[in-house]
Amino acid sequence: MPNAYSYDLTDPQVMADPYAFYRAIHGDDAKVVEVPGVGGWIGRMADVKVAAKQTETFSNSYFDEGGPIPTGVSGKPLEDDVKAIFCQGPEVANALWTTDPPVHTMHRKLVNKAFTSSWVRSMEPRIEEIAHQLIDKFAATGQVEFMHQYAVNLPMFVISEALGMKIEEAETFKRWSDDILRGNLDVLDHEQRKVVARSFVEANLRFESILNHRRNKPESDLISSLASAKVEGVCLANKEALPIINTTMLAGNETTTNLIGNAMKILLDNPDFIDRLREDKKLIPGFLDEVMRFECPVQCLYRVVVEDTQLGDFELKQGSRVMLGWGSAGRDPDYFDDPDTFILDRPNAHRHIGFGWGPHVCVGLGLARAEARIAITAIIDRLTSMGTSAGYRPTYAPTFATRGFLALQFTFSAA
Repeated sequence: MPNAYSYDLTDPQVMADPYAFYRAIHGDDAKVVEVPGVGGWIGRMADVKVAAKQTETFSNSYFDEGGPIPTGVSGKPLEDDVKAIFCQGPEVANALWTTDPPVHTMHRKLVNKAFTSSWVRSMEPRIEEIAHQLIDKFAATGQVEFMHQYAVNLPMFVISEALGMKIEEAETFKRWSDDILRGNLDVLDHEQRKVVARSFVEANLRFESILNHRRNKPESDLISSLASAKVEGVCLANKEALPIINTTMLAGNETTTNLIGNAMKILLDNPDFIDRLREDKKLIPGFLDEVMRFECPVQCLYRVVVEDTQLGDFELKQGSRVMLGWGSAGRDPDYFDDPDTFILDRPNAHRHIGFGWGPHVCVGLGLARAEARIAITAIIDRLTSMGTSAGYRPTYAPTFATRGFLALQFTFSAA
């Protein structure tokens, strides 16, 4: 087996199947692997947990005072024409995702007040309504392109409504989310940087408009909550609120879409799982935990090394970048028996760290779990005899940072 240092994560074959790389990480007993073009990769569960909690050494505050501008993970300086695009948008400051305690702690408290368990429960009837409305649109056809007709639309509609956007803006909202996420997680070339910059500016101009309106006329959405939120008695400035809104958009969109899509593919590959879940719906949360472990929607996030530090035999220099491998941690044989096998009722599946770990654990994990549970429940209640054509291989999104499908087609009978 090749060693972990020999893998190119920008290779389409590795993107489609990163698990040989993960097996090599665990087989090499390496705390950190140097990945060409990416930086260090921390991939074992225990090491990822340590790094995720040690924000004083592995910082999420990886932008300068110019704020959280999504430029890709290569660390290359911005080109002048890309800088010019970013300058067309409103000012943004480091907040929430791109800060560390104690600033992060203050912002997180504000957002936690909005994403309460009671708020998630209040959203569940609307999530269920959207799920069934989406199924109604294809139920009579006997076939579906699951990603674009269901897995993308469900979380996109939910989070865009929660943020107070108009439903007809949802597709534009999704484009912004996809582009900005790529700008935070992927290696980008010059043209891709320009695309990301344009979406970032468009999104922030729109959110700024809503935010200003909500300051004068609040409603019951999340942006209204941020507009009235105060830190030490002072309202959040727009430059602080905008990156928090961006984080909410990303957290409530891509991760959930991939979770729903990955869950559906596993069900299509294992029809007996569908029967078991129909017979006992209480198995669905555990099934989704196993999906998060086995096919983690967000495979990695990066940190910046604050000071020279040593992990095992690997020396990390101040200012260098390291990836925290949520996906490789889920395949760690020291934590999970037979990690490359999907076990529906795996007793310790909940030990995955697919939603992150430490102070930066995903703020929207409660909403994501509710959406995925409702989405899968609605599908197995409404559709039967689900299957793909012989030899069909769905296409994975061309990125090493997330794990999800561009398309997933199957046929079915309506229940």
